[in-house]
Amino acid sequence: MAVKNYAELNINITDINSTTFVPALNGRQGDNNREVFLWLKNDLQGYDLTGKTVTLFVKDASGVVKTASTMNDQTGLSTGHFSLLIPSEVYQAPGAVQDSYIQIKQNDTIITSIPVSFNVVENTMLVTQTQSQTYLDSVQKLIDDTNERLSATTSNLTAVENAVQALKVTIANLNDQYSSDLFAKKANDNEFKGVNTFDQKIVAPNGLQGKADTAGLAGWANGAGQADTAKSVTADSDLQPKTIHAKEWSWFDGGIEIRNGITSHDWAHFNSLLTDSDATISGRIISKPQTRSIKFGQLTATMSRFGSSVFISIDTQPWPYTGATAWTVAYDMVIPVGYRPVSTASMTMINNYKMSSLKVNGNGAVFFTDTDVSNNTQFEAYGNWQTADDYPE
Repeated sequence: MAVKNYAELNINITDINSTTFVPALNGRQGDNNREVFLWLKNDLQGYDLTGKTVTLFVKDASGVVKTASTMNDQTGLSTGHFSLLIPSEVYQAPGAVQDSYIQIKQNDTIITSIPVSFNVVENTMLVTQTQSQTYLDSVQKLIDDTNERLSATTSNLTAVENAVQALKVTIANLNDQYSSDLFAKKANDNEFKGVNTFDQKIVAPNGLQGKADTAGLAGWANGAGQADTAKSVTADSDLQPKTIHAKEWSWFDGGIEIRNGITSHDWAHFNSLLTDSDATISGRIISKPQTRSIKFGQLTATMSRFGSSVFISIDTQPWPYTGATAWTVAYDMVIPVGYRPVSTASMTMINNYKMSSLKVNGNGAVFFTDTDVSNNTQFEAYGNWQTADDYPE
């Protein structure tokens, strides 16, 4: 590690005409950024340079003014130790400098100026020698800073120009795409061939037309008067009446669930209709019955079902059960599934113009209730009840 030799300078000037010769400042023509180590002292104590600037002012042998204030080593500022970098301009004119001093300044206050002197040795090895030029390092710093800003500005202008060119290319591409069929145009007919998702409602004042897996909250379903096929139609509770309107037929392969009610102004066809609440019908209920005839031995029973109501009648026939007693099972007389009563029901029976009855259990079994049936030769029966069986095929 190189040894640092510090030239000592005292800030207290007792004689203004006294100049301190500083050999460390001596240099040869052509020297550049020569590092000079200095130690400023206040009498015998090191002078604290913290927060202060140190500038070397020089009028060289040719009478040209130079300044230098670039500190390199600042590790010992609190004790007055530092180094200055002397630029090449200070060493342009050979000979002893005409005047020179080191100025100590804090903010705008000049604390002291220490006169110094040194020599510039002629360098006969230089091929060319230029005239000594004025050099003020503060001005040079301003010039360097200006050049740096101009360089940055030039780079920024180049970047802006490149960005403008790229923007022109992007706009041209967008114009080409807009002229193609990649964008929907408000005044033109558009065809969407891909999958499109709409997070909000689709508003179609003139109606929606076509097929959809799910139609939800459409202003007019089947607005064009044609039948639409949909897997499901969902209507929220806030839909106003007549919001969903079908001018012709709407088909549902699965089912339709109405929570608050359904109104039919003409007629509606249902294979089955289940309601958990009351159903109010302002007109007639015209029900197509499910009718079936079945043989009970020599007897023929005709059963008709209207909704959950069952009506049964047995034609007048010769009485086949001779010697039957009360609560005897009437042989093969069993009401089939689809027509059985919810609970035990009665059938009115006429035996040779004598009124009696039959009982029908919930499992369809038929029983005699009277004992005086053995001598009757004519038989007729009829009755009705409610059933909970599934509707017969």
